Amino acid sequence: MAEDNEDEGAKPFMKAAAAGLNPVFAAAGKTDDARVYLRKQSELTDLQIDSLRKLDEYELSHLRWRRFNDQMKGAMQMMLVAVGALIVAGIAAAILEASQADGIVVEAFSVPPQFAQAGIGGEVVADDLTARIAAIRDFANANSLARSKDVRQDRDQDVKVDIADTGISLGQLWHYLRAWLGHERHLSGNLRVGGDGRIGLTVALDGDDAVAFSGPSGELGVLEQQAAEHIFAIVDPTNDVLYLSGKGRSAESLAAAARGIGLFDKPAARADAWALWANRTHYVTGDLRLTLARARIGMAIDSKSAGPHLEMLAVWRALGRDEDALEQAREISGLQEGNDPAWQDSHGVAYVLELGTLIRYVETGDFAQALSEPCPYLCSFGSRLLRRAEYAARMHDAVHSRALIGEALASGSADPEYVERSHYFSDAAVGNWRAAAVDAQAYAAAFGYYSSKRLRTTMVLTEATPLLAYALARSGDFAAAHSAIDATPPDCYECVRARGRIAAFQKNRGGSAYWFGDAVTQAPSIPFAYADWGEMLLVRGSYDAAIARFEQANRKGPHFADPLEMWGEALMAKNRSDLALAKFEEADNYAPNWGRLHLEWGNALTYSGNRAEAKKQFAIAQRLDLSANDKSQLRAMENKLP
Repeated sequence: MAEDNEDEGAKPFMKAAAAGLNPVFAAAGKTDDARVYLRKQSELTDLQIDSLRKLDEYELSHLRWRRFNDQMKGAMQMMLVAVGALIVAGIAAAILEASQADGIVVEAFSVPPQFAQAGIGGEVVADDLTARIAAIRDFANANSLARSKDVRQDRDQDVKVDIADTGISLGQLWHYLRAWLGHERHLSGNLRVGGDGRIGLTVALDGDDAVAFSGPSGELGVLEQQAAEHIFAIVDPTNDVLYLSGKGRSAESLAAAARGIGLFDKPAARADAWALWANRTHYVTGDLRLTLARARIGMAIDSKSAGPHLEMLAVWRALGRDEDALEQAREISGLQEGNDPAWQDSHGVAYVLELGTLIRYVETGDFAQALSEPCPYLCSFGSRLLRRAEYAARMHDAVHSRALIGEALASGSADPEYVERSHYFSDAAVGNWRAAAVDAQAYAAAFGYYSSKRLRTTMVLTEATPLLAYALARSGDFAAAHSAIDATPPDCYECVRARGRIAAFQKNRGGSAYWFGDAVTQAPSIPFAYADWGEMLLVRGSYDAAIARFEQANRKGPHFADPLEMWGEALMAKNRSDLALAKFEEADNYAPNWGRLHLEWGNALTYSGNRAEAKKQFAIAQRLDLSANDKSQLRAMENKLP
């Protein structure tokens, strides 16, 4: 009841509030119009809500489109930047390439109508000259440590794509760039017919006077060759010398080399020109003293240039001056490829460095290292095998040496000079001295390919004669040995060394000591004469004196096996087989297939009481080359073992 009373009390208040809020509405509520009005208001509200929703969807879609549009604009800008960068890079690359353009550009020649009608137009003559100059260049490159310049026919006008609004083709633009920035020289000229049935070919190279060549009308090819050689000599005077030399035109190559020394201003190029003149003096005239003088001038101009060093090394070797050759080889090791601009596009400096490395190994008795050198620049396939055959033989591995000689002969690229030299050392390694003497005679005959008789005589005396004389002495023909060696020069290291070895084999102790002393004075850095001297003392029973010489030889050539092995034999002779073992083991590092080394090693182990290891060394020796005396000794030692 109380609640009813509360509701009843609130009604008047609510009515009054409704009336106060909207008197019109309160009044209208008494009719149907009020309900219509409310419905319309509701519909209007729904329409507004729907409109707002659609507007929101539209705005959202528009914003998404604007974002996509902005992204596309950004991507387009990035693409434009990338394209611009590519264009700039392309222009820069074109400018760089144009600035490096060098060589000869052959333009079309003017020719008489009758030649043009016969199919020999200006383009044909230009083509012929281009081909001939290119052939000269290729031949020169094949006979040179430097690389010659390029030659091409002017065909830039063949590119007909025009650049808009300029009237200039791409070919013309490229032509202008090369002419403006590059260093190319253009070759032009004409062909004329004379009244006497002769023709004249005139060629003109930028910067030089025009030159005319004439001859019978049917000899256009001859005139073109003369013109091509003339142009190549102007453009590349260095390789022109090598071209003429390769063609057997020795006198012309010497004259061209002499002209070349006045054509260069930069020190490296001038030094190289003097070296080339020295080279031609060497091989054309055989005057080695004059060659040396010219090479020294080149070295004085630029001591970092490889050319003069190479020529001095060649002269010292030809004269038999081994100490000077070794010193030069050591100087070569300090050269760098960037020092010779003329050789920057070739392996010329690498060739010289490789030669110097091999000379250092051979002159210090490191035949194991020389054998392992790849020799990619200095050696052809056949010469590489034959060089290795010599090194293997001098490591007392005749089996390997003979195998390498066989491979070289099978290759078809074996140089007769290297063949006979490698045969000599291979036969000497097994004590076949009669065969070695025949090899040495064939080696001397192989120098016949030298065009200079003077040089040929020198090479025979310093290279082949010492080998021949020693082989003759070992064969028992002492008269022939002395007759041969007495003709050799007194300042030739191998010649003086051979004199000492011959005297030692004849048991002439005083004479051998004299010659060995002379040899070590001439070449104090080379181990061979020290080892020879020690061997002579060992045979004579002077063990302490022999060991002193072997020590000297080992200091000069620490990887030379011979003095180490003989040092071990001297220690055994002094009843110090325990110390000898270390020497044999060390020698094995540098001559692992030396039969005598393993025989003496086995002997030392036997005397030291280690018979099991001695048997192993004897078994190794049994498989290797041994002289008849060594084989007899091996059988005797094996019979003593249980």
